[in-house]
Amino acid sequence: MSVEQGVRIAQGERSLRFFCVLAGSLILGLACLRPATAHADEAAERARFVEAWSAARSGQRERFDELGPGLGDYVLYPYWQYEDLRFRRAQVAPQTMATFLEAHDDWAFARGLRTSWLKTLGRNRRWQALLRYGGDSDNTQIRCYHARARLATGATDGLQAEALALWTVGHSQPDACDPLFDWLIDQDAITAERAWTRIRLAMAEGNPRLTLYLARFLPPPDRTWLDRWQRFDEDRYRRLDRATSWNDRELTRMIAAESLRRLSRMDAARAMDLYAPLAAHFSWDPETRGDLAREVALWGAVALEDEALAFIRQVPSTHRNDQLHEWWARAAMARGDWAQVLEAIDGLTGESADDDRWRYWRARAQLQNGDALSGKAGLESLATRTNYYGFLSADALRQPYTICPLEPGVDDEQVAALADRPRFHRALELHRAELDNWAAAEWRNATRALPTDQLKVAAGLARREGWHDRVIFALGDSGELKFYEWRFPVLFTDAVMTAAGDLDLDPAWVLGIMRSESAMAPHARSSANALGLMQVTPGTARTLARRHGLSLGSTQQLLNGDVNIRFGTVYLRQLLDEYGQNPVLVSGAYNAGPNAVDRWLGSRSLDEPAQWIETLPYYETRDYIPRVLTFTTLYDWRLQNPVRRLSSRMPGIESGTLDGDSTTQVVCRPPDITAAASGP
Repeated sequence: MSVEQGVRIAQGERSLRFFCVLAGSLILGLACLRPATAHADEAAERARFVEAWSAARSGQRERFDELGPGLGDYVLYPYWQYEDLRFRRAQVAPQTMATFLEAHDDWAFARGLRTSWLKTLGRNRRWQALLRYGGDSDNTQIRCYHARARLATGATDGLQAEALALWTVGHSQPDACDPLFDWLIDQDAITAERAWTRIRLAMAEGNPRLTLYLARFLPPPDRTWLDRWQRFDEDRYRRLDRATSWNDRELTRMIAAESLRRLSRMDAARAMDLYAPLAAHFSWDPETRGDLAREVALWGAVALEDEALAFIRQVPSTHRNDQLHEWWARAAMARGDWAQVLEAIDGLTGESADDDRWRYWRARAQLQNGDALSGKAGLESLATRTNYYGFLSADALRQPYTICPLEPGVDDEQVAALADRPRFHRALELHRAELDNWAAAEWRNATRALPTDQLKVAAGLARREGWHDRVIFALGDSGELKFYEWRFPVLFTDAVMTAAGDLDLDPAWVLGIMRSESAMAPHARSSANALGLMQVTPGTARTLARRHGLSLGSTQQLLNGDVNIRFGTVYLRQLLDEYGQNPVLVSGAYNAGPNAVDRWLGSRSLDEPAQWIETLPYYETRDYIPRVLTFTTLYDWRLQNPVRRLSSRMPGIESGTLDGDSTTQVVCRPPDITAAASGP
């Protein structure tokens, strides 16, 4: 049975369900949908669906088509329809596709299917259908096809403005846009002024090659200036001082300003040296002048340049923002100028001012500046918090850690009721069918529509299913961070304990890395193709296999939890040996790579690890290392081990502040986990 036939059925149960979806009424929809337990053979339907899905993926279209009719009553039948429509999208009647998409607009596949269908309409120049169904897309390629459809049908009122909006960007647009841009050129719409606007955007985005194409729209004198700018960029702006000999006019002011912005990212010290002579030569408006000063100061602070602190004071107060104040504090911290650390932090506003990070560093600055009373009070206000800054504060005060779990208070009836909702029902079925990406996408759609106070029920449902990463994400979105037993599941204990014993690793640290990397999802896959629990890349796995004699067939083996843990822990052991058994450096290298850590060790003092972490230029790693250390502490507690003080895992912090004791008492104890699962 084709999708067209299914859509057109006018009688029977299938027609009723389809009508219910089209109706769009929540009450009507719930009344029409069958409950999840209506068919005892759902497992058999699932097996049939998985076979059909696998057949499609392996190119067995005949088998896929054979299996479809028997899935009509199955909750995931629309996914079979989706796969059929996706495969045949060039032949499907537009009305059929549009009706299907309207009926399933809240399904995870809808957006992607609609996008691929509209692109197909554009490639096939089906302009009328594209005009009817593609007008509200935010996809650039589809927007260009839609504009071309207007052009082809003579609907050109206002088209030039739309086409210019698509053209005026700092990067190359899809080939589908070329005929539209050719029309703009024929209309003499690409003026030199508009070309310069796009050139500026291209340079700002780091796309100088695009400017070679844009040169054709400039008059000869302007091309000379563009050529000069291109040569400056090729030379990484080493000769930008020559700009002080240029005539001061609008074009040269723009080139000089954008060049200085680019230089500040490449060589902040040089940019700070050139700011004053360039600012004296060019009559930049106050807004541009202040923005440039802030940007040069920011990158100087990120690079921890000696002159950065003095340069920051040149930035008008009206142009200082929280980002600059944060890096002002970090640069001052690196110089040991605690008076300026306090000054910079005191300039923070809103959420930044109240963040535990800056409350901690304010207290540290107060202590360093001799204000012991205020500094101690600041640490005491943090020491009962269950996070990195709370643990560091408790360490400084020699106080016990506060880890007081809450019970979610979710009952089975609430969980069962949520499981019967259509969105959650299909997410769970996809999870059971091991279609992890689709399952996660449906789950995200389902939880996004929930009130915040219902997210803990969703977490309870995911926990019932052993879907631990969804538990973690649901509780994170809910703000319910004290459900520690749920948020920090103890999984794969056999593999973790075996690897930790074989490689002399701290098992709590291994679990902390796993929890940070994948939220305990064995099939996690990152955009960089890092795989599994410990997010091991195929390249790293192959290197480890050669170096340590590990067995690795297909890199898909990294999606097996036990295999992934073996490779991830061998890598941790290797990094520990390379970085002097220092968990701080190893955690940083695991996240950002050894080359980045080596570079930072050469440019940033490691005398005090917490300060070194705080001054790292990669925000992801700056947050990752504290997260790993905090999660490691919580896994000490979850494993019912003696809880080590967080600072004991940070070589370089004075052990004297801990009275020589690397462990701490904990306020509250976890529930018994002697029967903890060894798998997901």
